[in-house]
Amino acid sequence: MIGCFSHSIELEHALADIERSGIERKHILAVVMNLRSEPDPESRQSDAIELGAAWATACAVIGVAAGFGLAWGPIVWGLIGTAVGFGIGFCLHRLWLRGPIRFGARTNTPEVTVIVQCPASLSHDVRLAMYRRGALSVGESGA
Repeated sequence: MIGCFSHSIELEHALADIERSGIERKHILAVVMNLRSEPDPESRQSDAIELGAAWATACAVIGVAAGFGLAWGPIVWGLIGTAVGFGIGFCLHRLWLRGPIRFGARTNTPEVTVIVQCPASLSHDVRLAMYRRGALSVGESGA
């Protein structure tokens, strides 16, 4: 029987329930899955450039539209808008990554996979113990 849990006190209760159902500790294996700690720096750089390009496009359109009424004309003001927009987007992305904790961001807790070797007569009890204690998913090996 294989169960997947989030790392919590409910996992400890599930392991205790499984032991109480008659499974010896040597037939239970719990493996904490490692989380990827940080995305690639190259992908973060790419995101900053993409956000800068989006802001550059928006500010260029505004610069061109405003340039029809200003002294230097739409082309120059479009280029100025492009440069300013790219700077704004790029800096916003950098500040957002290094800034304070974002609202709504949740921290990921590692998952724990629990493998229990049990006879078929106890598999139903083990499955119920896992689900009662908050297992994310439970599977059974056919072997």
